[in-house]
This record gives sequence, structure tokens and C-alpha cells, in this order.
Amino acid sequence: QIQQLGKKYSDHVAFPIFLSYDQESVDDKKKDKEGKPLKTVEHKVEQINNSSALWRTNKNDIKVEEYNEFYKSSSYDSEDPLFYIHTKAEGAIEYTTLFFIPAKAPFDMNNADYRPGVKLFVKRVYITDDDKELLPTYLRFVRGIIDSEDLPLNVSREILQQNRVMSSIRNASVKKLLSEFQKISEQNPDMYAKFIEQYNRPLKEGLYSDYANRDTLLDLVRFKSSSEEGYVSLASYKERMGADQKSIYYITGGKESTLKASPLLEAYRKKGFEVLVMSDDIDDIVVGSIGTYKEIPLKAINKSGAVDDLKGDDDPVEKTKETKNLVKKIKKALGDKVKDVVVSTRLVESPAVVVVDENDPSVQMQQLLKSMGQGDFEDAKPILEVNVDDPMVKKIEESEDTEYVNDLCSVLLDQALLAEGVMPKDPVAFTKKLHSLLAR
Repeated sequence: QIQQLGKKYSDHVAFPIFLSYDQESVDDKKKDKEGKPLKTVEHKVEQINNSSALWRTNKNDIKVEEYNEFYKSSSYDSEDPLFYIHTKAEGAIEYTTLFFIPAKAPFDMNNADYRPGVKLFVKRVYITDDDKELLPTYLRFVRGIIDSEDLPLNVSREILQQNRVMSSIRNASVKKLLSEFQKISEQNPDMYAKFIEQYNRPLKEGLYSDYANRDTLLDLVRFKSSSEEGYVSLASYKERMGADQKSIYYITGGKESTLKASPLLEAYRKKGFEVLVMSDDIDDIVVGSIGTYKEIPLKAINKSGAVDDLKGDDDPVEKTKETKNLVKKIKKALGDKVKDVVVSTRLVESPAVVVVDENDPSVQMQQLLKSMGQGDFEDAKPILEVNVDDPMVKKIEESEDTEYVNDLCSVLLDQALLAEGVMPKDPVAFTKKLHSLLAR
């Protein structure tokens, strides 16, 4: 136990530590005077620490292989790190940091009980690796060392939370990490693409938890796009915006494939507007914290307000009497299943689509709040937008058969929900109504 403690806390101190002990052994081949196996005691002295600290070596004298081996031995990872960042700070506060970015994100990275991977040392003496004060939570994927010359050796968690030195080291370390990420994004796009594939989600968390570094994080996070391959930045999206585009458009929801197939994209594609596709469970919170980028507002196309940007001179100014009657007919059939029914100005091919009111949480946000135990509220009802030129909608308009109209309207709503990745509340009833309509 003494050997384990010595190795854990003093493995990297500048001087060797020796353990002196007596080791007893039994030789069954030799007997003592009483005929029992002969016992012998041998005095041993062993060095129990390495007495070296790689991070204290000048980085110009360290080979890449040495960094990789140190990372693998200290983190128990079998793969080389994606990259590392080695910094020595001198001045009013002296410290050294050696940070590694794993090639693959830990499988439990998003669990509430995930343990950070940064170890705190004071003058090469190990202090702790179980303190979320060393780096902010959104950088929990970073592994490595912080070694301070100025913290007391008897520092506790409570002291760390209030210590001016630790606060300065933390802030400087965050800025260094983010600046290195930005440098890699500019100088090595392929490596940054690998980094984003693994750590885009936690970086997004920083947008609503680290306001001081918000502008840098806005340039670092990436999103999928309706018109571009892979991930895109907000800066590159802005460069591609046309002169007639008023906002940065995005859609949130479930799977990426479902969002990219959403009927909501039809009109935006027709106008040549790119839409950011956000399928992470935290994206609604993220974009809510962004608000605007370079004075350009972000608008959710699955909310009712975004449709105003699509209106042009050729759009109908007033509803006809027939259109008003159609809307009234669908509202009556659906009752309290929807908040409203409106004529769509953005649908091209699909019969209908569901959106939420500008002030209501999205379906994804409702699901997230429920998973966090904060879902003690009534589900926000969708707004149904209908395409009056679609054959299915025309059948609703023309039919006088109440039961038939009710079934058509119900299936219209459920199909629109399915297109957005939301299961109908009564799948059995949906299937029966669909079968009945197909059999007519």
C-alpha cells in the first residue's frame, strides 16, 4: 500500500523515492533444526517512482513518440491521441500544461457521472484528478496534466473553487485550448474534421455555459447542412448567403436523415436558401443562446415565424372564400389535436407539414425537458400547414362525406408528424384509417 501511494502521488517528483523493507521467503527444500521449511529474511531497497516528468522537459526535446507513449500509459488508451498541446507559462503565475485530445470520444462522455481526464499536480506532486474545477464541463474530453508552482501542496477542493491562482490557470488553459482548436481548423481542416466528428456536441454546450468565450466557440462549432457535404461553420454559411436572404435558417428535430427529408425544406431549396440541420438533443438550447451571428438572426424553419421570409410579390395577399372554408373544415375535423390550421406558402410537393408556434418549445425541446424530469407540462400542439394545390387536400375540400373527411384530415396530420420524425399518438388508429382510405 505504501508503494502504491508513493507511486500515485510522487511518481514524477524530481528526486528518487526508495522503499526499504524486509522480504521473508520460505525454502521447502531446506529445513531448520525442528524440521520445518527454512525461512530467510532479505533486506531490500527499491525505487518506487520514476522521478521524471515529461511535461517539465522542453517540448523541443520531446519526440512525438514520447508524447504518444506518455498519453497511452497515463490514460490507459490503446490509440495515439489526435493531437496534444504543451504549454509552459512563466511570470506572475508559473505553471505547465500538457493536454491531449483522444482520437475517439469516451463512450460515457455525456453521462452525468463522467469523470474528467485532467490531473492536477503541484510542484510535480499529484493532487487530484476528480475535480471539475480544473476545466469547464464542456471540455471534459480533454486529458492531461496541469502542474502549478504556486498552489499549496495541501490544496483542497474547496480551496480550488475559490483560489485566485487556480482560476487564472483555468481561464488561461481554456483560452489556450480554444485558440489551438481554431488554429487547427484553419491550418489542418482534415484533422479538425476528425475532431468535430467526436467533440462537436460538448463544444456546443460551451455556447450556453461559457459566455466569456462565446465568440470563439461560435467559430469552432459546426453544423450539418441541407446543401453542403459534411459539417459547415456559421462563417462559411454567412459567406454563401444571397443578397435576398434575411436570416440564417435552421431546422431541429430527431435524426439527421429525417430532417434532411423534411417537407419544410422544399421552399427553401426552391429559393436557394441553405438550411442548417441540427439533430443533437441540445441544439434547441444552443441556438436559443446564440440568437444572432454577426448581426444576422437565426430562425427555425419548423416554427411559424420563419415563413414570413419566404413571402414574395407573387404570393396571394388574401384568402379566397373557398380557402377559408377549407381551413375551417380541417379545423373542425381535427378539433383540439392542433393549435391552428393555415394555408402554407412554403410547401411545393408535400400535402402538409407541422410547425410549432413561435413561442412554443419544439417537439425536440419538449422531449429533452421530459428526459431531464422537467416535463410536467402539457404538450404544445402543432400548427398544421396545408398545401391547397395537393390532390389529397383537394379531396378534403370537395368531399361532403363527413367520416371520409375526418379520416383524411387525421391521416394528413399523422403523415405530417411522421415526416418530422414524430410518432402519431395512436399508431393503430392511424393504420386503420390509412387502410380504410386505400380500400375506397
